[in-house]
Amino acid sequence: MQIEYFTLSLGGMIIAFASTYFLATSNTSFTKGQLRKITSYFIYGALLFYATMTTQFIIEIFNLYGTFFEILKFIFLYFALIFFLLASYEIWEMSKALGFASKHVPKKLRKILES
Repeated sequence: MQIEYFTLSLGGMIIAFASTYFLATSNTSFTKGQLRKITSYFIYGALLFYATMTTQFIIEIFNLYGTFFEILKFIFLYFALIFFLLASYEIWEMSKALGFASKHVPKKLRKILES
């Protein structure tokens, strides 16, 4: 049973690291503005999620259940979710500014968005 959790933690670490890498490399190509701010929030969230998975990995390797590391894991996860929420809010704000959140989107644009 322990090897399954170990494998899941290692897989989560790899996925979190890969997403952080791709977000960081894409963020350098954006000019300063709203899109760069959104990807920065996603990078911070992904880094904190990576820290969460790393902490879980350490807990499983060294059998540190019930220690401060479990509290630390949830602190990292909590702040990761806050940054993902901030990024989602910024996307919602950008869609309002562009008019996508309105019911009065022009018909031609509505057809493009629905397809």
